[in-house]
Amino acid sequence: MMRHSTAGIALALLAAAGCTNAGEKLTVPPLPNGGIQVATYFDRDASHSFTTLDTVMSGVRVALVVPGGTDTIRTGLTVDGVVTFDSLPLGQYRVVIDRHALNDSVGVVAGDTGTVRIINTADSSHVGRLIRIGYNEVSLATARTMAAGKRIMVRGIVTSALQFFRDSTSFLVDTTGTLRVTGSRARPGSQGNNIGDSVLVLGTTGASLGQGVLKSGLFGTLANGVAPLPRITTVVDANNAKNGTLDAVLIQLSNVVIRDTAVSGPDFMLKVADPADTTVKTTIILDQLLNAPHGIFVPGRTGTFRGVLVPVGDGTWILKPRTGLDVILN
Repeated sequence: MMRHSTAGIALALLAAAGCTNAGEKLTVPPLPNGGIQVATYFDRDASHSFTTLDTVMSGVRVALVVPGGTDTIRTGLTVDGVVTFDSLPLGQYRVVIDRHALNDSVGVVAGDTGTVRIINTADSSHVGRLIRIGYNEVSLATARTMAAGKRIMVRGIVTSALQFFRDSTSFLVDTTGTLRVTGSRARPGSQGNNIGDSVLVLGTTGASLGQGVLKSGLFGTLANGVAPLPRITTVVDANNAKNGTLDAVLIQLSNVVIRDTAVSGPDFMLKVADPADTTVKTTIILDQLLNAPHGIFVPGRTGTFRGVLVPVGDGTWILKPRTGLDVILN
């Protein structure tokens, strides 16, 4: 666009005053109009950018609001993820998503802050704004206490991978606590995850055997990491998960004695106790996928066992080793 200096504009006005239309009322010509296009998508993989795993969102109510105020200028609904506001006077606008009209599982709306400015230049008379919408992301401790049926995202470190147990249960830890994820599955293109992986999991809040869980967890690996260390625990505390506070925690029972063994469906069960006090026993379940030879677990033999604690539902917990490295017999 050609630009004029202030002096040049003043000279042009003086020249116009001497023309034959002198005395005509001087009016400012109407400003050209512009447009704003707003696109909305649902960030299903929480990558914070639009990917092939995401979906566009239709039916989202979008408003143009006066900057610094609440007066609504125009509203519209997205169709195939897009709504267009055309024939807008030059100036500043604020784009606002109507959060009240969104599903209550939506906890992230990013991109509808700040102002949009339409100015009279070829590249700024029509502008766009991309809005990212996503599930509510919470800590593991919060996920445990939420009402059932909420779609949420959690982040954590894998303490037991989704391929270790027949029922595809996974276990996570973060700075706030631990969480059991039932019905776990990997995102397309992935076969599973590793202990120590940093993951992002989409699932539905719920309860299982008296404890809060995340159901139907869809796992995406963010980064590989170091395997978390188990918490050294006594048989007494393992038996009731220290009154439930150790639910889903990775623990270690050191130098305990095998008291009883039995086949438990496709799995194998051990009863172990502290050699100094065999009145309290805790149960260890060796998952069928562990493929452990039953004959080596002889009553009276001692060993060290690591694994995650899973509730039975009657006030007791069982220890589930994840791999053969979790079982060390003396």
